[in-house]
Amino acid sequence: MKKEKILDDIDKEILKILQENAKTSYRVIQDKLNISIGTIHNRIAKLEKNGIIEGYTLKLNNEKLGYKLTFLIRIQIDGKHTAEILDQIAKIPEVCSVFHTTGEQSAALICRFKEAEDVHHFIRVLNEKEYVTKTISNMVLKEYRPRSSIQF
Repeated sequence: MKKEKILDDIDKEILKILQENAKTSYRVIQDKLNISIGTIHNRIAKLEKNGIIEGYTLKLNNEKLGYKLTFLIRIQIDGKHTAEILDQIAKIPEVCSVFHTTGEQSAALICRFKEAEDVHHFIRVLNEKEYVTKTISNMVLKEYRPRSSIQF
């Protein structure tokens, strides 16, 4: 049995354009891809219906908002409490991403902070959580690929 392709080249091109700017109008996409607005509308609707496009987001400039410090924080958690602890951590505003991982650490976080004191406080509170046995923190010096989506 032949496996059906999920995305064809037109779908991929539409996704590339929308990943650069989710506000791109159908008219601009039409001009770039030389396909009808109706086709674009139908393709995007299909991508949304199939769960490939889950929503549209806003990209913020963290530095201009005062968040000049980015940290990668790895955490060891008592195994049977990992989901519980990560659910709590995910609700903290400075936490941008939470990953349940394999290896020595149970999880990895990407966090943004305004001041060094904010980092210190966050890590102290994290280490005081019951079932958190260890944290390892690394300050990010430079972000080379600041996006979370794949590129086609």
